[in-house]
Amino acid sequence: MELLSRTWVGFTGWIAAVLLWWWLLQGQVIWWQPAALWALFAALWLVTRQLGADPSGLPFTAVLVFCGWIILNRIDPVFAEGHLLGTALGSLLFLAGLLLPLVRWPLRRTWAYGALILLAVTALFGESAGGAKAWLSVSCVRFQPVELAKVFFAVYLGKELSREGSLREPFLYMICFGLLLAWQRDLGPAVLVFVVFCWLLLYNSFAWYKLLGCLAALAVAFVGAVCWFPHVESRVLAWLRPWDYLDSRGYQVVQGLFALRSGGLVGQGLGQGLVRAIPHAHTDYGFAVLGEEFGFLGVCALLLCYLSLAFWAVRILDGLEGEQRLVGLGLTLLLHGQTVLVTGGVLRLMPVAGMTLPFVSYGSSSLTAQFLMLGIVAGLSRRGGRSQCAEPS
Repeated sequence: MELLSRTWVGFTGWIAAVLLWWWLLQGQVIWWQPAALWALFAALWLVTRQLGADPSGLPFTAVLVFCGWIILNRIDPVFAEGHLLGTALGSLLFLAGLLLPLVRWPLRRTWAYGALILLAVTALFGESAGGAKAWLSVSCVRFQPVELAKVFFAVYLGKELSREGSLREPFLYMICFGLLLAWQRDLGPAVLVFVVFCWLLLYNSFAWYKLLGCLAALAVAFVGAVCWFPHVESRVLAWLRPWDYLDSRGYQVVQGLFALRSGGLVGQGLGQGLVRAIPHAHTDYGFAVLGEEFGFLGVCALLLCYLSLAFWAVRILDGLEGEQRLVGLGLTLLLHGQTVLVTGGVLRLMPVAGMTLPFVSYGSSSLTAQFLMLGIVAGLSRRGGRSQCAEPS
């Protein structure tokens, strides 16, 4: 308790220091939004601890969300307000994952059916944006069902693979999941979920033929995607030869690299970067904005928050077994695998995946789904009968 209290005092001081710095640089700051973020996370921490779960991942999540708010407020205050709203909605889903016995739901196929139904409805009635038919509009609300579908499918995979039965059924559902996403031309989530599937499969019972089969399937899917989908081919060419396509498909990659390079060790300073020169800076390229304004040290601090969040999840999973461990591992891999894909794309280690940086980028659909994953993992520490924040004897 004492350690967690010191963590929150430090987080509060960090917020105050950043706001003061911003006020000295720009002469203005929106005080109520960061205060509301702090209040939300303080309430979540208190509720989580009161329920006997482990809340020690929340300060790291709060830092990530607040970094996202800073970046988005620099780009457009409307994005920052949306980030705050997404955090508020995500807090409700965090509590749902924490309180409801979702993992112990006996009908495991319900999770797979839910994911496939969401994707099928999107494929039939969805709207296109950014080359993918991934959006649904209901009245004045517009959202991406694939974000919840990823969570549902990861839970299903954890529950199904823990049974150590035939792999025919999960393979069939995995193929259906991938085909529906290919129909929508939204291949980034398909790659992410397939990697989670392979990892869980190998973690549960490692065999060389399984590893070789997963690598072969991934290679075939990659070649097929490049041949059949022009936007995938464009991203691969922009990754391999961005300077040859500087005026078109390679512009975003080059501008992101320029931003990271100009940040140097300590960055240009808050408010001093050229955020409008980077396409899609509010989504997957927020990482480049942070690198330009906060430098290499700021990027390392951000990645350290993700690493600390992963370590928190591993501590929880260490006390679990069976389907609870596999479900928690699947959700952890889903969250941090997305971080690797997004940062790897910005650093030009792989093609751009077209997904959001968890807890940092703009996008209420992805933000709420990420909070749901976080709540389920935190709830596992409660249901596993093991609270990591017990008072020292």
